[in-house]
Amino acid sequence: MEGSPLPVIADVDDGRPVWDPRPGTPLVPAHLAWAPISVGHHRETWLTWSVELWTPAVVKMLRPGWSRRWTEALTREVQALRGRVHPAFPRLLKDGRADAVPFLAVEYLDGPALDESITADGPLPAGDAARLGVLLFGAVRSLHASGTAHLDISPGNVLIVDRKARLIDLGAARPLGRRLRRGERIGTDGFAAPELAEGCAGPVTAAMDVFGVGATLRDALDAGSQDADRVADLLDWFTEPSPDRRPGPDVAMAALVRAAGTGAARPWPRWADRELPRPPVRVRAT
Repeated sequence: MEGSPLPVIADVDDGRPVWDPRPGTPLVPAHLAWAPISVGHHRETWLTWSVELWTPAVVKMLRPGWSRRWTEALTREVQALRGRVHPAFPRLLKDGRADAVPFLAVEYLDGPALDESITADGPLPAGDAARLGVLLFGAVRSLHASGTAHLDISPGNVLIVDRKARLIDLGAARPLGRRLRRGERIGTDGFAAPELAEGCAGPVTAAMDVFGVGATLRDALDAGSQDADRVADLLDWFTEPSPDRRPGPDVAMAALVRAAGTGAARPWPRWADRELPRPPVRVRAT
């Protein structure tokens, strides 16, 4: 494809080329390179300084030697974020897919990923895990209401910003009901629903994101904390191997609300609970 004046070096992990701009020099139009965040198979993620907005921003751009089909993940993320106003998602700042090196810019959310937070501070007590799950399902419900499923919910894609959950990286997002190709594996190992991880051809469903939230919370839960068995039982329900046995996002959210406690740590009022469905009574596993 078209060339770029950006310098290139070999990546230390896969040996393939990656961009190597000096800090403070243009990375993409109106964005100055600050520091690399991550490198994927097809694209790189950079922390940048937006000259237009005079604020930090995140730029996701294709790696050197890109081909047109590599833009598919950028397109999925643009479509999922365009016009989205839910505070759990970063705002789309710039759609640069038509640029010499295709990219998109999104809002920079200043907080650690959930897996980094667990490593630094330890796993979450049951009440905190339940409250985190309620906030994640709030984001998932909003996404599903617009006809889109995330499909890659994992501790690395959940940021903790001002003690609230933010859901990032919608490059795997697909429309609900879209049929997947046989062998098309989506998501992060250990957190993708079995029907995604095994590449079974079938429609995209809300149950896939319910599994992702459940697996993410299970990874974060302190199994020795008070009421952990109650929350763990719910997470077993959310991560049933059969998607037909998992609850819908509304019911899953309502079930976690009942385990989230009643104290000041709750970031929502108790009377709001009346707007959620009453989950079925479940017998806890022994």
